[in-house]
This record gives sequence, structure tokens and C-alpha cells, in this order.
Amino acid sequence: MSLKKKIKLLIVDDEKDICWFEKLFFQRHNFKIYTAQTGSKAITSAKKVKPDLALIDIHMKEGAGGIQILQNLRKTHPKCKCIIVTWDKEKALEAKRLGAVDFVLKPAELKDLEKSVNRVAKTLKKQ
Repeated sequence: MSLKKKIKLLIVDDEKDICWFEKLFFQRHNFKIYTAQTGSKAITSAKKVKPDLALIDIHMKEGAGGIQILQNLRKTHPKCKCIIVTWDKEKALEAKRLGAVDFVLKPAELKDLEKSVNRVAKTLKKQ
């Protein structure tokens, strides 16, 4: 009998309600969820849990922004796949150039986040 490992998903958003809502949603989809509401907490959490996938809001009110978090994760956890959430398509394209595997434009609907996360999760399961 083989046990399927849950994919570790790090949700980074400075809005507590969004973190909470996305955490509840993706837990029901068999992900192991971690959340961070600041860039420094995201980086610290990533060091501890070594996420497989990160869903990162590009605009953070305090400290490191989404681009800096992405760059840090790509450097310290190169196997971690990152999805950026932003209002700005130019920033999304910049994030792709810096190693994000996907982006979701705001206002993001839950079905768009789910589609992107599931698409990336499928590639992780094949590895």
C-alpha cells in the first residue's frame, strides 16, 4: 500500500481573511497548508516547511513584496513552484521571467486560483 504525500502549499497574503479562506478551501483539496501574512514570515515559514508550491500575493503592505518573496524562494527552495496573484499584468510577466510558473490576475475568482494550483500540483505529482 502506498501513501500519497500531501503537497505542501504556502499561501502568502497580507490579508488575514484571504489566507484563512484559501487555507480552508485548499485543505479540502488534500493540500497541507501553511500561511504567512508578511514577507519575512513567508521566508521563515519556507525555511521550516520547504513548500512544494507557493501562492503569493505580489503586493504586501509590510516588508518584502511578492517579487522579493519569489526571488528568495527560487534561490533557497528551487523545487518550490510559485504562482503570483496580482492586479498588474506587467508585474505578472516580470514574475514569470523571474521563475514563477503561473500567475492569476485580480480580481481573482476562487475557480481561477483552484485551476492554477491544481495544474501545478499535477506536475508536482508526476515528479
